[in-house]
Amino acid sequence: MQQPIESQSSSGSTLKPLVEVGEFASLKVVSVEEVGNFLDWGLPKNLLLPFGEQTRSLRPGDRVLVHVYRDQADRPVASMRLDRHLDKSPASYEEGQKVDLIIGGETDLGYKAIINHKHWGLLYSDEVFQLLHTGQKIVGYIRKLRPDGKIDLILQPAGHQATGEIGTRILELLQQKGGFLPINDKTPAEEIYERFGVSKKKYKIALGGLYKQRLLKVDHDGIRLVSK
Repeated sequence: MQQPIESQSSSGSTLKPLVEVGEFASLKVVSVEEVGNFLDWGLPKNLLLPFGEQTRSLRPGDRVLVHVYRDQADRPVASMRLDRHLDKSPASYEEGQKVDLIIGGETDLGYKAIINHKHWGLLYSDEVFQLLHTGQKIVGYIRKLRPDGKIDLILQPAGHQATGEIGTRILELLQQKGGFLPINDKTPAEEIYERFGVSKKKYKIALGGLYKQRLLKVDHDGIRLVSK
């Protein structure tokens, strides 16, 4: 296991880098020199991104997603060539497992994301209801481990646990708003996500559960708490 890198500041306090060796992070370019670009990683001595490890031209002020590793001289350096630093062995995650994600970029299907600094996964665009950007850190969940080794991701927990949490939030918000919300099963998915942070499908499942328990009723103009 790599030892964490630390540095002493001029005041004697210990500084820690924004990213450890073996991890991925979005860092800011501070200068372009003869040997490559230098990145701000939270220590007095900036991190070198050699020209040979770049995949495109950069300028000071740009942010770039990199992997930090040790070169042959045992110095920490950065690389934009992400694929070569990700684990190619089969993943041992479980479906529904909570994981840390770093958004790696947008594709025709959705967003690539690095899972726990180890594997690529994919968030499908029709299941993402918020703005995402390259380098963003976010919590996600393993949706499916595919036979071809690819990993499908989702931003909300799947199944009954998720709908139970959503149902609780719906009831709490109804109570806060005097027992009525102008939002029902016909409301656009974007508005549902803005209010509850979940897909419309999960919201409708939770709503149906609350309706069956006779805790609320669904009208044409919204939902209402049922008076006991």
